[in-house]
Amino acid sequence: MIATTKTTNIWIVDDHEVFAKQINRLIAAEPDMECTQHFSSAGDLFEKLQFTRDFPDLLLLDLGLPRRSGLDILPDIRKIMPNSKILVLTASDDREKVYRAICNGASGYLLKTADPDDIIQGIRDVIDGTSALSGPISKMILDGFSRYGPVEAIEPLTSREEDVLHHLVRGLIKKEIADELSISQHTVDMHLRAVYRKLHVRSQTEAVSKALRQGIV
Repeated sequence: MIATTKTTNIWIVDDHEVFAKQINRLIAAEPDMECTQHFSSAGDLFEKLQFTRDFPDLLLLDLGLPRRSGLDILPDIRKIMPNSKILVLTASDDREKVYRAICNGASGYLLKTADPDDIIQGIRDVIDGTSALSGPISKMILDGFSRYGPVEAIEPLTSREEDVLHHLVRGLIKKEIADELSISQHTVDMHLRAVYRKLHVRSQTEAVSKALRQGIV
């Protein structure tokens, strides 16, 4: 009896039609992979997710999407299809975006400038349960740990402070955080002041950077 190889089902979320077609052809050339869906926006993706539970093995996600960015929708995707792997494939090598993507559940982060063979290998690595990082991204992360030294001990955050910080890392503004948590903006400000004090920072950017660097959220 001949053993059959399971075909990896891949979806692409990318508004750059030409690049998406290139990746589709790249995947189609592999005997054990297929791209069954392509979405140009977060709205298109979530419309599909309303009517199916036949989720992909892996989702290739661009961050630079119109209206709702890949970073914004990443936590929602993880909730809806927790067993699917998410591999970010994007043009941005912004340090904060890299950290936020990984902390919010991405299994890897590849740049669109990566060699096609490296993209295919990255897909295989993620499906096999390991991570995939483009060379420059891997170096950035290692340099970041080296530059900032050992993780500092901080005063523990309350559960509500962690909630506020988590939404801050997602990129929400104070009003949106208040709406999400059903509290007033004044209460959000109060929790943020406590977060800043405990993390020894003075701004939202510093709070997000430190939270990601130290794995607080």
